[in-house]
Amino acid sequence: MSLVIVTSLSMFGTCCNGAFSECQVYVSSCNRSSRGLIWESLGDFQTATLSMVNWKKHRKKRKDFCRLALQNPEQVMVVKGKTEIRVSEDEVLGVLKSMTDPIRALSYFYSISEFPTVLHTTETCNFMLEFLRVHDKVEDMAAVFEFMQKKIIRRDLDTYLTIFKALSIRGGLRQMTTVLNKMRKAGFVLNAYSYNGLIHLLIQSGFCGEALEVYRRMVSEGLKPSLKTYSALMVALGKKRDSEMVMVLLKEMEDLGLRPNVYTFTICIRVLGRAGKIDEAYEIFRRMDDEGCGPDLVTYTVLIDALCNAGQLENAKELFVKMKANGHKPDQVIYITLLDKFNDFGDLDTFKEFWSQMEADGYMPDVVTFTILVDVLCKARDFDEAFATFDVMRKQGILPNLHTYNTLICGLLRAGRIEDALKLLDTMESVGVQPTAYTYITFIDYF
Repeated sequence: MSLVIVTSLSMFGTCCNGAFSECQVYVSSCNRSSRGLIWESLGDFQTATLSMVNWKKHRKKRKDFCRLALQNPEQVMVVKGKTEIRVSEDEVLGVLKSMTDPIRALSYFYSISEFPTVLHTTETCNFMLEFLRVHDKVEDMAAVFEFMQKKIIRRDLDTYLTIFKALSIRGGLRQMTTVLNKMRKAGFVLNAYSYNGLIHLLIQSGFCGEALEVYRRMVSEGLKPSLKTYSALMVALGKKRDSEMVMVLLKEMEDLGLRPNVYTFTICIRVLGRAGKIDEAYEIFRRMDDEGCGPDLVTYTVLIDALCNAGQLENAKELFVKMKANGHKPDQVIYITLLDKFNDFGDLDTFKEFWSQMEADGYMPDVVTFTILVDVLCKARDFDEAFATFDVMRKQGILPNLHTYNTLICGLLRAGRIEDALKLLDTMESVGVQPTAYTYITFIDYF
């Protein structure tokens, strides 16, 4: 194993005596007048041999010495020994920041990457890019960028913005689709990993259209986007309700030999469902079984929600039964979805069926589900049970919240029971639940 240590020659003589055993030490011939500068290459080192008794007893001292030495970038030596001591990102940055000569800094940057104890990060690479940019060394910047690609070091927003500055490009990531040619001419050639990362970066920054254009360019260059990239594009397009483009991407990924997974199919079902294209969503659902990619609980939840929103309650109930028959235990989310949707349609009987199943599956009602129950009881004009629900909640240690009170007040006002609504208003204030503007507007609308 290898270790980079930064120290002075005088410090070396004092500290290393008794600090290392059976190690070969390579010491550079450094100019003492050039403080803060690191050697230009590892090939200039001379060899020496040190010895010590009781290596293990001094292990802690050795680690402390190495850590201290790395924080003092006056000189450098490289120790080849049996023990690995990890060099931190901050220590590498500390050395780089102490330098003024970009050539020596770049030499140090590349040289230490050869040691297993030194791992460059996005931060160290970005610092090197900015250092080179300040000194107008675009060609070397392109080499560092290629180094990041080969070492699979994440390129972030700062990476690209630094490159943009070097190429005098304004407008940030929004200009990405127009500057890729300029980047290539300057030596910044993106590989598949970089394209995938850039597409994700554009999506996270809200530039869905630009991300799609970069995707097109990536494919035109013969590079294959990852399944994760396709999924991210589909999610972004789904938020824009662009179901047609989502299906285009599904076909294109399959044409490139990528097989959709459960997550990808579920995204398609969600997008189609929100667009009201229930038949197409069902077709994707059937494909999953046919292609040996069975739907999971999330897939069922998404399709059930779409069916409920489309008013296809019977189909939603059938799908729920199928889900349980296939061994998927409903979670509380899907129960809340079903309770809420059947409440919207005032189907009290089915609501109670799902309520019983929810409790049988071990999910205790909470303030959210109790509030939905109060709402459906109000719609059924069963106010006695609605008030009784408040008592049940308190016995179970669940306090009605503002939304619960507002729900019952609205139900009472719709039924013309103004006195009961006013009494409930007084009650909620007495238990510390303060009415909001919405509460008072509800009364104003009634009058």
